[in-house]
Amino acid sequence: MRTLLLALVLMPTFLVAAEPAAPVAPAETYSGAPVNLTFGPEVTVGRRAFLAGLATVYLPRIADALGAPFDYATPIEIHATEAKDAPPGVTLGRAITVSEPHLRAHPDDAGMFVHELTHVVQAYPGGKTPTWLTEGITDYLRYYILLPEPARRANPATADHTKGYAQAALLLDHLVRTRHNGDARALLHPLNAACRRGENGADWLTRTYGATPEALMRELRAAAKTPNAP
Repeated sequence: MRTLLLALVLMPTFLVAAEPAAPVAPAETYSGAPVNLTFGPEVTVGRRAFLAGLATVYLPRIADALGAPFDYATPIEIHATEAKDAPPGVTLGRAITVSEPHLRAHPDDAGMFVHELTHVVQAYPGGKTPTWLTEGITDYLRYYILLPEPARRANPATADHTKGYAQAALLLDHLVRTRHNGDARALLHPLNAACRRGENGADWLTRTYGATPEALMRELRAAAKTPNAP
């Protein structure tokens, strides 16, 4: 089993075919440097290989991009659901539940699981940082750093950070380009640290850049409408 899993980890993720939904194996722990995953019995063997491969490749990159200390020893729990109305992925603490109907329809959707892994690394205390910013950070990593997908990025001329994750990610991209000369770590490391301490990340942006997120979005929209804007 371990030899098979390690071999599949090295394969391109799009080569892992979707398999039947029925459970085919008992619960199992996958431990491969540097990740430690525990799979529920409802997660099939083929799906385990796909998700273990993504975690092995991307967890260290996520932690590096956020400048976050991460506990690799404590397992991340992976579960699956057949509920047709379930979102593609949900993360609660160190437990991720993926939608089997979504993955069967989109067997190469690495970005969904990378998004959920980012939530595990963030580990922000509840009730402080607004959801739009927490999700904006995850989608910024997904679409701009880890799995660049320009086609999935929002339109800067009409963006509103409160209306969608990709639009909030656009605000972070604007700050990286205009305040940090393209150095994403200069923004993400201190912002992530503030959110992990329990600070309100939106307030941190206001203090750091001398303008509210709303004012920064107006700046972004104006720049997008100006020829040759950065």
